[in-house]
Amino acid sequence: MSEDPIFIIGVHRSGTTLLRYMLSSSPRIYIPPESDFIPRFFLGRAQQALSVEEVADLLATIFEEYRFAKEWEGQPPEATAFLAAMDGHTPAAFLETLYRQYAAQYGATRWGDKTPIYASYVDLIHELFPRARFVHIIRDARDVTLSMLDKWEAKEFHVDVYFCARNWVRRIRAARAAGRRLEAGLYHEVHYETLVRDPESTVRAICDFLDEPFLPEMVSQHRLAQEQLPAGGFHEAVRHPPTTSRIARWQREMTPADLRLVQAIADSLLEECGYELKQAGPMPLKEQARHWRLATKYLVLQAGRRVLQAAGIVPPI
Repeated sequence: MSEDPIFIIGVHRSGTTLLRYMLSSSPRIYIPPESDFIPRFFLGRAQQALSVEEVADLLATIFEEYRFAKEWEGQPPEATAFLAAMDGHTPAAFLETLYRQYAAQYGATRWGDKTPIYASYVDLIHELFPRARFVHIIRDARDVTLSMLDKWEAKEFHVDVYFCARNWVRRIRAARAAGRRLEAGLYHEVHYETLVRDPESTVRAICDFLDEPFLPEMVSQHRLAQEQLPAGGFHEAVRHPPTTSRIARWQREMTPADLRLVQAIADSLLEECGYELKQAGPMPLKEQARHWRLATKYLVLQAGRRVLQAAGIVPPI
């Protein structure tokens, strides 16, 4: 068995939460809610020593601003005692102590992280934790797009069909490129469709990769999810046994115009990932104009975010 950290990565709505609850169903493993803060705090400073004041600021920000802390039991850690518990003053020591103390609250000895945006930050995490294992879950871009639109289109101005498809391509290409740079045994890909069609064989293969014993409760993740997730919430599907009902949803629900747009953006990577393209005909002029309009919106918003990120106004995503 291994004690190496586990990082579940993948585009939002690809099954990362399902996989989180599968692995956390082992009493050895605890994976908290999404962290999101590692690039914000440590991008470009992975080896910089932390003072007690910096540790205090980090803990305060994490426990005040991030959903990561919502399953923490009791009061947030006190900075001086926390620093004394760290094995050194590095960001890796800070994170190791934080995750280990979190896992210990649930009786677990091995910790992990499930944060989709870290698909773009594998190199940073590898610098922090050279033995970390990455499990990258991939789902069909057309189904991911539908699911993202369901959850965020009405709430988030930047989320539209173009954004969803471009985000899918960007995250997966970044994760795969980083995975190729890692030494053998640190990066593993799994497809959402394979996971829900054959949970036991797929999770057994993941456990082999993680050097972790397979337990039958790992494919009954809904029992743990029902204890921790509210009914009817954002991740309602995880509260039920794995199902194939949401595979190829796009064939039933995606409009021809949206299908043409998603495939125009993601076609080659869809095929690389083993998904068949559907012949949807040429894109009419009206749809070409829409493509141009949404692409312009995406580029303007991305450029604006880069400026704000460089100024420290918004965190890396």
